[in-house]
Amino acid sequence: MRFAEKNGILFSMSTNAWKNITIGSRTLSGNVALAPMSGTSDMTFRALCHEQGASLGCTELVSARGIRYNPSLSRSFRYLEINPENEGPVAIQLFGYEVKDFAEAIPLVLEHPLLGKTSFIDINMGCPVAKVIKTGAGSALMSDLPLAASILEASVRAASPYSVPVTVKFRKGWDETSSNAVEFAQMCRDFGAAAVTIHGRTREQMYQGTADWACIALVAQTLAGSGIPVFGNGDVKDGESAVRMLAQTGVDGVMIGRAAQGNPWIFAEAKAALLGEPAPPIPTALQRADMIRRHLTGLCSRLGESLAVREMRAQLACYFRGQRHASAYKVQAMQAVTYDEVDAILHEWVAVSLLENSGEDNHKRRSCEGLISESPPEDL
Repeated sequence: MRFAEKNGILFSMSTNAWKNITIGSRTLSGNVALAPMSGTSDMTFRALCHEQGASLGCTELVSARGIRYNPSLSRSFRYLEINPENEGPVAIQLFGYEVKDFAEAIPLVLEHPLLGKTSFIDINMGCPVAKVIKTGAGSALMSDLPLAASILEASVRAASPYSVPVTVKFRKGWDETSSNAVEFAQMCRDFGAAAVTIHGRTREQMYQGTADWACIALVAQTLAGSGIPVFGNGDVKDGESAVRMLAQTGVDGVMIGRAAQGNPWIFAEAKAALLGEPAPPIPTALQRADMIRRHLTGLCSRLGESLAVREMRAQLACYFRGQRHASAYKVQAMQAVTYDEVDAILHEWVAVSLLENSGEDNHKRRSCEGLISESPPEDL
């Protein structure tokens, strides 16, 4: 892969940096995916990210046991809900620790008239959160390869009649002394995974420290030539880091997580960088406010206004992160209970931002006029 630098930004010069990825019987139009994130990667947000260029989205993790014991899906449907027409290719992610839960839950999902339209079933074997791992699920499965293999094998068998590929997301390992990502990737290959995503941190790290891209590269090397695409995850924060991950690790695609919270535009930036194009303009306050309104409107339509506004608060904090004058408005947003209250806060924030930008423009114009008036006349 060749690179060029422009204004201090590294751009890919390879036509293969942005590429289609085939996973089992499905082909993605691009290789930048949205990571599953509890409280974030719901159907509304996935659709917004898809508009900006995300090639694949993934639901929040959903309990396979919860589905098995609630076959009507009434308790888990809001987390399982998908809309491929609006959000593009999507994976439904399940977690658990018992083979039978997956064997029974997957057919229940895939026989549903809407959920059966999912592109993939993804098995979570990397979640580091205490309430998940204490049951033996998530990244705890990296310490029990025989059980992880049995779960994957049963999942592939359960999804096979529906022709839905099964993918796996996992981590570097439990801790630095037990980094077994390569062995785990080999297990995924041998027991039927159609693709894998490797997060370059251990469970012990949670989301702290630096992701180990060297480990990600080893996984990519291990699965090279197997027909199993590898997505790298961890510390992809912008277009430049997306390019670097592909170049340094040899993965087929990148998966973006926390950097996408409050920032669906990151997918447009990553796509442009992989295509070797300049980054798109930074969203204005007005554009950011409009995106927030669309996000909240989508949540309201699915959850009702009261619950939607409460759940949107964490997302609002992300949208405001790093923005000028945002601190005071973020505090107000955390106390909002209706759509109209959020809307009023956004109107005020945008107005202040526009006023300040206008003042800066006037100052620049006056400075330029001053320079012109003080310049000596040109020789004629």
